[in-house]
Amino acid sequence: MRHSKLIKALIVAFTLGMFAVANAADIKAVKVSGAIPTAPESPFWSERYGPTALKHVIIDMDPQMITNPMWPNPGTKYVFVKAATNGKEIAVHLEYNDPTRNDVMVTSQQYKDQVAIMFPVNQSGEEPPFTMGGDGERVNIWQWKATWNNEGKTNSSMADMEDQYAYMVMGTGSYYIYEPGGKLSGIGTGGKGSGGSKQTASGTFSSSGQGAGNIAKRSTNIDFGMGQNEGVFNPGRATKNILSDATMRVSAVEDLNAEGFSTLTTQAQQNVDGEGNWRNNRWSVVFKRALKTGDANDTQFGGGKTPMAIAIWDGQNKERNGQKAVTQWNTLHY
Repeated sequence: MRHSKLIKALIVAFTLGMFAVANAADIKAVKVSGAIPTAPESPFWSERYGPTALKHVIIDMDPQMITNPMWPNPGTKYVFVKAATNGKEIAVHLEYNDPTRNDVMVTSQQYKDQVAIMFPVNQSGEEPPFTMGGDGERVNIWQWKATWNNEGKTNSSMADMEDQYAYMVMGTGSYYIYEPGGKLSGIGTGGKGSGGSKQTASGTFSSSGQGAGNIAKRSTNIDFGMGQNEGVFNPGRATKNILSDATMRVSAVEDLNAEGFSTLTTQAQQNVDGEGNWRNNRWSVVFKRALKTGDANDTQFGGGKTPMAIAIWDGQNKERNGQKAVTQWNTLHY
């Protein structure tokens, strides 16, 4: 049966904890000609005028009560959803109330706002479980992150500890640890024009110029380039982790796959464009992608409709991972 997996998931949910499930919604994409903007504040997405005016559907969000840690009281209760297609691309616009803007996550006390939409990779046959798919039933997840939206696509714009703590002093010791593989440049970094910096047996760096082994010749003991300019040790960036290296991102949206809980995986090929905007205590987020791609891990839009689920994390409510507001499968018509 088409809904057998949904029934099984609900049985598990009621076994673990009772909760109410909102009815599935039908989201009908507006057919337009020309480009579809990713800027959420564009007149294209306005509720007063433009092609998508008054085309939204209000969808109730459910608490995540299927797997531990359960989250009985998520911060987001409902979301406004609309969509558009021009025959080449599909775009989804989400808007919801959020009185706090959480788009910086540098310290362990901070949590970020996030939104995700999910589609089955296999568009034929039975729907996969809406609980991030299942074994052999892969889903394609597009996750927008407020932090990525704030950081942009350059490493120099990524926040670091000294941005959180105004009077933090870095680099005043007798040695520096430089980021491996960071393609550093400048005097004393081992990069172009550095004077030949190299690591010594003690683990420090020395050079014939103003390197870490010769800190007294620097103009200051404070390295203002750290954090904002690849100064500190960053293994994530050195190993090409998209969470650490903003230059690997194509937008504020991460393109992912999953086959059940705890299987979330970043795609090697990122194809989703997107952008968010916080205004008047509300987040508006747009996701956009070509209907067809050459990536076998992507969902391919071609049948006129597809299941689509939604998840929202409220950073102010300390939501992360499975602690979020969710929906079951809705239907996106395009």
